[in-house]
Order: sequence, then structure tokens, then C-alpha cells
Amino acid sequence: MAVHQPTGRMLRTEHSAIRLSTTLLLGFAALVAACFVTAASYPGFMSYDSMQELLEARTFVDGSQYPPFGSYVWRLLDWIAPGPTLMQFVQNGLLLFSVAYLLNRTRLHVGFLLACLLAFVAAPPILGTMLVVWKDVAVAACYMAALALAVSISRTHGRERNLVVAALSVFFVWCGMAYRFNAISGALSLIFYTVWKLRDARGTGPRVVVSFAIALVCTAILCAAVWVLNNYRLPGFERLARNTNPDAIIAYDLIGISAFSNQPIVPSAKGGFVSPGYLKSIYDPRHLNITAANDHEHLVARSVDHMWSRWLSAIASNPLAYLKHRASVFREYISLHQHEVFYVTQGGIAPNRLGITYTPTALSRRVVAYVWDARFSVFCRPWMYYVVALAFVAALGVRRKAPYKLEAVVALSSGYLYFALMFFITPAADLRYNLWSVSSAIIAIVFSIAGLVQGRRSEWREEAFDSTMQASK
Repeated sequence: MAVHQPTGRMLRTEHSAIRLSTTLLLGFAALVAACFVTAASYPGFMSYDSMQELLEARTFVDGSQYPPFGSYVWRLLDWIAPGPTLMQFVQNGLLLFSVAYLLNRTRLHVGFLLACLLAFVAAPPILGTMLVVWKDVAVAACYMAALALAVSISRTHGRERNLVVAALSVFFVWCGMAYRFNAISGALSLIFYTVWKLRDARGTGPRVVVSFAIALVCTAILCAAVWVLNNYRLPGFERLARNTNPDAIIAYDLIGISAFSNQPIVPSAKGGFVSPGYLKSIYDPRHLNITAANDHEHLVARSVDHMWSRWLSAIASNPLAYLKHRASVFREYISLHQHEVFYVTQGGIAPNRLGITYTPTALSRRVVAYVWDARFSVFCRPWMYYVVALAFVAALGVRRKAPYKLEAVVALSSGYLYFALMFFITPAADLRYNLWSVSSAIIAIVFSIAGLVQGRRSEWREEAFDSTMQASK
């Protein structure tokens, strides 16, 4: 009896069916995970920032400390389903579906990919943040979606299709930039990768320079569009209130510089300058609000003339003290210390006048307890993800033949640039500020594993081929 060998077409059909089933399984797992987070925090945990964003969505956008873009988006979603639930589900869903797509692109075993998705959701810095309707989740979701779209650009697809996908990728990058004032630093790597994939660029030298130049121009245009959005109310284009965040950061820096330099440079509300000894007693590197609350004697002046010139002069006169202050805050930011991680999650709904309440359930209590108990664990510390991801990407980089090198570098560099800027501007050490950087680090790790595994398989095939050729001679 003749034995029929599978044809190339049959193998391709079987392979496509397997990939389709893997895609559907990962997509379903992402949906279940998004529903789980919603159920564990129903109707959606909210901090004061979240309440302010929703309040402006229901009234009018004011500007000042809060970027208006989130309120504009929430205005639409609140019209569809009032409250925080839909907003939370959309943010988490976009993030998790994008992660699932990127995992699927690695072509690793489906069991391993499902484990990666579960580990992503279970990571305390990610789960603790997704439980709350925070703009940090929206930034990570938009950037992850942009990366997923850029990865899908391929020379096997039509030019028109690739242009549409690239435009969507850039749009999601712009959305991420618009959600947070500091999100711009993580955008350049994603824009560069989108341009590189769209141009189907290969090699180094001039092609890299041209792609990078195009990415710089695109990023500058997006920055200009974000600036307009952050300064003018839509649709009438009335001027919004001035962003006061830099003033608060400068005041915090002056306190830190004085505390570390032992120099009286902070104006006192009672005249003269506040003593450095007193500032040392109230200074807390975890948050500027904690430092302000510690000022029980109300000595620090709340409003100071020529704040920028005082700040520049203080840095110029005490650069080492400034760096010590910033390093102290940054250590708290990435949790490079022995004590507990700061502000791992909200764990409920802040007092509000919008009538939004939260009733704890057995599920929500367990999930919040899990995140809260993890605050002493190494898995809750952002620095661990950054170091492990860097090691994996470096290991991938030294391999002679391995795929996904560029994807791993792009993901990691975007996250690194995002948190690197925070060294100079972060006013606090909230764990949620690390969400995009931790998310991109995990994706970089998975890309690196896929590259190392498939690169080794290619080497085995080459070695087997060489052995066969030698034996045939």
C-alpha cells in the first residue's frame, strides 16, 4: 500500500491552522484576564487623580496639573456606560490584547506563551496598576498597541496596508504621549521602529541615519500636536490653565538640595530662609506631598518669586546635592532599597462627590491582599525587571544569528528612555509610574528568549546540514 507523504501545501495549511488556534487561544486568555481585573476591582478602583479626570470629563477640562486627553476619552466612554468600569476595561483590554499579539508573533510553544501572559498579568507592578483607572495604564496600552502594529508591518503585505498600519501605530504613540506630560521620552524608539519597518530598511549606516531623522521629525510633530492639546480646550480652543507641575517639582528640588547641601536656600513663609536642619526632618524621597505634609510648622513658603532662577542657581551652586536628592528619589522610584515598595495600588475608591462607591468582595480582597503583600518581594521591584531584561537583550545581541534583536532592543530602549527621564522630573515614587517600563521590559525578555531559542535551532540545522555534507563526501 502506498504511503502518501504530506505535500508542502498540506504542511502550510496545517501550520496555519495551528497558528490560528494559538492566536484565538491567546486572545481568549487576554479577554479572560481583562475581565478578571475588572471583576477584582469592580466598578474600578479610583484615586484622587482618577476622580479629577472623570470630573473634568463630566464638566469641563481645566488643565493645570492634569493632561486633558484622558478626560476627552473618558467623556465618550462615560456617555456609553457611566462610571469607571468601561474606561478601565478598555485600557486593560488594549494592553493585554497587544501583549497577546506580540507573544503570538514569537512562534514559541503555546503553553509557554500562555504562561508568559499569566506572568505578565500576575506581576505586582502590572496587576496593582491595572486595578486602578490610571492614565499610566492608558500610556502603556497605547505604546504596546503601537509596538504590536509596527511589528505586524511586513514586506509580504501590500504597501497600502502597511501605510495604514504605520499610521495607526503612530496615532497610538501620539495617544500615549498625550495621556501623560512625561510620556514623550518613550516615544522615539517606537516611532523609529515604525519608520524602519515601513521603509523595509536593512543594514546600518546611512539607512539608520535616515530612518532616525524621519523619526525625529515625526516625534517633533507629535510633540507639537500634544502641546496644542495640553494648552487649549477643545472644541473652542480656549486657553487652559497653566501646568503647575514644574513649579511643584522645582520646590521639591530646592528642599532636597538644601537638605543634602546643608545650605539655606528655601524661602521661609516667615521671612528669610528655612533652616536645612528643619528641611532634613520633613524631607521624604517617596513623595513631594508627604514632604509638604511633614511641614507641620508651615515654614516653607508656598509661593516664591523667580522660582526658575532660584532653582538653576541652586543646582549650579550645589550640583552634587542636587544629584544626591534626585538619586534618592529615583532609588525609591525603582524600589532599589530594602524597605517596602511605595504605593503599590489604590485598593479602593477615593472619597468623591460623583456618587461612585466600592463594595469589597471575596475576590477583590484576595487580589488586593496579593498585591499588597508583594510590596516586600523582589517581583514588585521595577529595578529587577530592568536588570533581567537588559541581561537577556545583551545575551541576544551577542548571538551571531538570532531573530527579534531589533524588536527586543526597541521595547527595552523605549522603557529605559521612559524611566530615565524620570530621574530628573519625578515628584514621587509611585509604583504605577513604572508600568510602561516594566511592561516593555517583560516583552523584551520574551523577544530575547524567542530569539535565543530560534537562533539556536538555526545553528543546529546548519550543523546537521554540514555534518550531512561531510558524510556524503
